[in-house]
Amino acid sequence: MNDMNEELVALLIPIFGIVFGVGVAIVAIIAGHREKLKRAEHRHRERITALEKGIELPPDPEPESDGKRFGSLKSGLSGLFLGVVLYFALREVTDGQVAIFGLIPAAIGLANLISYFVEARRNSLGR
Repeated sequence: MNDMNEELVALLIPIFGIVFGVGVAIVAIIAGHREKLKRAEHRHRERITALEKGIELPPDPEPESDGKRFGSLKSGLSGLFLGVVLYFALREVTDGQVAIFGLIPAAIGLANLISYFVEARRNSLGR
């Protein structure tokens, strides 16, 4: 009876971890989306009020371009470090042929970092 409980607990721990991890990710995505909608609504109200008062409107900033650019920096660093750590972890546990698959996220992270620096260079030359 005790062995069965230990096996059940050992089975439920990863299941709860995955379910709660996905749940936290979903809540974070929804909260981020709501915040973005609130900012857009606030910006819209400010612009409408300014138009009603006859105030000259400044050009609408493009927060998405900076957000995407910094997002590629964050994704690039995360992917690169994740891939390198995964490679060394797999190399310790398995042979080198399996560990090479850990470099896939590292390559994706490196591509995101290259994208970040190319975009930064393009923005500095364009301004």
